[in-house]
Amino acid sequence: MAAGITMNIYASTPDLLSFFLPLGDVTTAIQRRLDGRECARCGSTRGLRAGGHAYTLTQDGCLGWAVRVCHMCPPASPMNGDVAVAVAWAVAAGACEEAVLDAWEWRRAVSVPAGRVWDTVRVSRPVGLAVLSQHPYHVAAIGPVLEVPARDTVEFLVPPGTVTTWPSHRRELRNVHCVGLGGSSKLPPPYLTLADGRRARCGRRWLTPLEPHRTPSTHGGAVLECLLAELPQRGRSER
Repeated sequence: MAAGITMNIYASTPDLLSFFLPLGDVTTAIQRRLDGRECARCGSTRGLRAGGHAYTLTQDGCLGWAVRVCHMCPPASPMNGDVAVAVAWAVAAGACEEAVLDAWEWRRAVSVPAGRVWDTVRVSRPVGLAVLSQHPYHVAAIGPVLEVPARDTVEFLVPPGTVTTWPSHRRELRNVHCVGLGGSSKLPPPYLTLADGRRARCGRRWLTPLEPHRTPSTHGGAVLECLLAELPQRGRSER
């Protein structure tokens, strides 16, 4: 009976093994689950056992928590840490966990909503590669960056709300496409990277992947600064 009451009390608390939670949003109830004092899925305190890892989001990357689950709840899926982080991150953005796992199992990209965890900035591939080479790593860390061969573009993931603050009236930015709330981006499995040499079936791959130690997005101001420096030069060279 006590276990049932506990589960009802925490019915509104997210299943931490399928949720990528900002560290600043951690409540006292959630902290008990992260600390392993309660089941990470349902909040029960009975029959706890090792349940795998839950992840929280910080400005500097991800934190992994060794959590526990009760005898009634399944532990985290047996996947490596990078994939677990990426799945939880996509779910936090609004994707369906089952859809993400199914697509990535078959090396397909999965459509994930923008505007909640990140916005997308899409530029031509030459411009994107130039921005990557000019990005001030000593000032702002680089986040996940996608290569999209079908469009011959590069996509930067920036913090949510960034695109609404950009000076869209600037002529230099007329060929920069920004996707925010209401849009989406197709994300390939995290292990399909430039270094790995493989791509998703649609051709997408990560130039810089989502990893537990990597910041989950690139500072929008740093990307904008690089674009405003690079695009006028290209405009002059094409005349």
